[in-house]
Amino acid sequence: MKRYAAWLCAALLALPALVPAQTSPAAPVPGGLCPERLARIAPAMNKLLDEGKFAGISVTVARRGAVAYRQEFGFADLATKKPLRPDAIYRIYSMSKPVTGVAVMILLEEGRFRLDDPVSLYLPSFKGLRVLDAEQGADDGTVEAAREVTIRDLLRHTSGLVYGGAPTTPLGRIYQARSLFDPATTLAQMAEKIGSIPLAFQPGSRWEYGISMDVLGRLIEVVSGQPLDAFLEERIFRPLKMVDTGFFVPDEKADRFATCYSYEEGRGLTPLPAARGLDAYRRGRNRMLSGGGGLVSTAADYLRFATMLAHGGELDGIRVLGPRTVALMSSNQLPPGVSLPSWGGKNDGNGYGFTMSVTTDVARSTGYGSVGDFGWDGAASTFFRVDPREELVVLLMTQRMPCDLEIQVKLKSLVYQALVD
Repeated sequence: MKRYAAWLCAALLALPALVPAQTSPAAPVPGGLCPERLARIAPAMNKLLDEGKFAGISVTVARRGAVAYRQEFGFADLATKKPLRPDAIYRIYSMSKPVTGVAVMILLEEGRFRLDDPVSLYLPSFKGLRVLDAEQGADDGTVEAAREVTIRDLLRHTSGLVYGGAPTTPLGRIYQARSLFDPATTLAQMAEKIGSIPLAFQPGSRWEYGISMDVLGRLIEVVSGQPLDAFLEERIFRPLKMVDTGFFVPDEKADRFATCYSYEEGRGLTPLPAARGLDAYRRGRNRMLSGGGGLVSTAADYLRFATMLAHGGELDGIRVLGPRTVALMSSNQLPPGVSLPSWGGKNDGNGYGFTMSVTTDVARSTGYGSVGDFGWDGAASTFFRVDPREELVVLLMTQRMPCDLEIQVKLKSLVYQALVD
């Protein structure tokens, strides 16, 4: 059957093109992926553009270390009709988290700390944290934490640190009053503020998305003795030749920065306020080096990062992590009885490793995949997935909020149906 599928795909290559040339894969296709089947990606992405759900979309598929498909669709900016360029720069928001996770793992490999060390050993403000008593529901209604928050808790979102919630909730009011997300705040100042904020739940008792990765950014600074941006540049970006990834967009690259949009059914796409624009990513305007959501990157750069993980921590002869460290990051780290929220089916069949989700049950997930495939997405609908079993990397770059599940599911299906060995 495999030989027949490969023969059929080779035969189809000899037929007249079914898709316009500009939507065809731009690189030779490595073994095991059928070009005719990969060509189904283009009409599906163009349909989402035609429906007004996205302004521009970049899709990259790589297998066995070679790019199988790479194409940009639509616009970087709708008002000016500026085409989306291959070197477009994107806000990757929470796809910053796996980068921060790799930085933490580098220090773990060097023996700088243990996973189950209390965070307070390195950030004293974490000593004696209290937990909000949900039953009392008052700002000052707290109880003593059953144990300290550990580095492992931060890496897997079981710390009790959240994103604050609505301003009408007790914890939301506290987060807002402490200005925890003030861009003028440094990581050191943020860590100090956390000492006066109760945890949302007892450490290790449940999973909840939050500022744990930003705290890890401060941990990296304290343990390494370097600012977070300098550490990431020296230990990850420069070795991997990720030339356009960082917390800031230099003036000479400003024309490559894609516009980000919000989407609402019935209203379509609306550009985000100026506060989310280029000025927010200029050096000196933003002191908060958010390891949880502050990075910008390109499709080419993030593909190199994801491929490094797919290769067990190595790329082009440069080893960033050991293969067993990558395996540790991409294994389910959740305690017994703790699971991910469904989030509309997005997390079904998934556990959570260190800063990334990992598929544990393909049948319960949203579609295709393998047990052990891992990755994460960002608030502006960026998405990546690494499948070690299939030697596959899938990368989506776009700029649309809120994060869209539909495009992730469709793209993953379109890629996996193209695998023929």
